[in-house]
Amino acid sequence: MKDQMGDFVEECLHSSGLRAESSVEFRCPACETRLDAEGVERWVRMAEAARDEDYSLVEGDEFSRLVFEERQREVYRRRKVLYELRNIPHSVSARPEMILVSYDAAGDAYKCRIFYKEPRPAWGPERIDVRAEMDTILALRTHPDPNIRLVSSKVEEFHDFRQRSDGQDGYSPQRRVFYKNEI
Repeated sequence: MKDQMGDFVEECLHSSGLRAESSVEFRCPACETRLDAEGVERWVRMAEAARDEDYSLVEGDEFSRLVFEERQREVYRRRKVLYELRNIPHSVSARPEMILVSYDAAGDAYKCRIFYKEPRPAWGPERIDVRAEMDTILALRTHPDPNIRLVSSKVEEFHDFRQRSDGQDGYSPQRRVFYKNEI
């Protein structure tokens, strides 16, 4: 990913915080700078380094103490942004527009692909592979992500359909698409 940690990032304090664009990229709404997780951590470390430079000045006059306290508040603010980005709840995600379930005969598994309306939600899964065993499929029903639980129910539905139609006319469907109105 292209790193945009130039002088402009150092000038922008990202005072309105950072927004998750994807699971690995964050954007500042003020300056439109995009940072990866390491870039956000580097941004926090820059504030810590600035604070540590002024630590020896605390013994000095009142102005030096104020500068140090202001830099300490900035470190706290940036750490708060970092912790909020790390703790984005996975369950807060948009409903899928479409789910494609394909059967892989070689691996005896279902390969699921989840399609979202743009923009794709942060931390939202796009692909899930599930063994073609009912126990494995049902185990996904307790997953914390509601979209994975939804995929589990659709895989179960397709698995049951394949089991029922397996002996009829020698035809067993290899894929099924579930559209938004079926989800």
